[in-house]
Amino acid sequence: MSTIKVDEIYGDEPTDAVDLPNKLKIGGASVEQGYTASGSEPSSPSNGDFWWDTGNDKLYRYMDGEFKELGVAAAGSWFGARALFFGGYTGGSGNVNTIEYVAPATPGNATDFGDLTVGRTDCDACSNGARALVMGGYGTSGSDVIDYVTTATTGNAADFGNLSEAKSNNSSLSDGTKGVDAGGYGFSSNAYVNIIEYVTIETTGNVADFGDLLAGQRYMGAASDATRGLFAGGQGPSNVIQYITVATPGNAVDFGDLTASSQKQAGSSDTTRSLFGGGEAGSRTNTIVYVTTQTAGNATDFGDLTVSTESHGSTNDDLYSVSGGGSTGSRTDVIDRVTIQTAGNAADFGDLSAVNQGLCATSGAAS
Repeated sequence: MSTIKVDEIYGDEPTDAVDLPNKLKIGGASVEQGYTASGSEPSSPSNGDFWWDTGNDKLYRYMDGEFKELGVAAAGSWFGARALFFGGYTGGSGNVNTIEYVAPATPGNATDFGDLTVGRTDCDACSNGARALVMGGYGTSGSDVIDYVTTATTGNAADFGNLSEAKSNNSSLSDGTKGVDAGGYGFSSNAYVNIIEYVTIETTGNVADFGDLLAGQRYMGAASDATRGLFAGGQGPSNVIQYITVATPGNAVDFGDLTASSQKQAGSSDTTRSLFGGGEAGSRTNTIVYVTTQTAGNATDFGDLTVSTESHGSTNDDLYSVSGGGSTGSRTDVIDRVTIQTAGNAADFGDLSAVNQGLCATSGAAS
């Protein structure tokens, strides 16, 4: 067998690329694989063509007369088909230990999942796609407890570890590996804390120091993609959005501004967008805004929730954001849904098992 060694391939000039079949391009020292990005199948494909399905974040290649799925986006792998709502305040029952869930892709009412180790409100939650953590909150007093559940297995929560101090109104997010908790009202420091701390979600234990927020803060909305975590708004109210790189401990950096100052809003995200909805600034709002998570800048209007609410829980799968409960002036059981990549108003999704405010939410695998 003979071997032919080629040092360079180019067109008429050394700077001209050579186009090969299946959108493969060779030019200079680079080899570039072309593809079609669209929300529907490309027309008249050829064998070997690649298609990036922008509506579902999936990659296909045309083989044997059809597009065959090759994989899904790695970013956002902690998003799950099960959205869980934890704790809250239901009125006569006090601060509850309830855990319930919905499937964001299928409208309907919430189903019982199990119980937290202790009833609490004004907590927050995050997930790595298999395990969900619930951090802090207020029971009969402030709590430093971190609970966890396996999202695919209904049942009661187990103890994970502890925060650096008992606190409530804190905010949590994840990159799929680290669970990060920031801000809140500290019950031993008797102040709005600027501390950011983290755990490795797969390994039970207490938090480690991550860095500091721009200032002591509580009531922030939180959202993240696979690398960057955002904290928005807060006590004041505030319009500040700040961010961290979740894999790299350090202090928060200014990102931009919300469209209006707000506190007690809730955040959700997919692989590219972060949404912040509801909240209050003298009066409650139904406004939803969004940013591109990797692009620092000010928020843009997205649409409206079906009700003006604050102190609610919000989470997402890879397509939809669901928001549940909160206070509209009185506690509500409403669950709303939006499609994250399609700006517009929310639609009614279903109901929680009871009117509830101060609950928190995250998502993970259903099986």
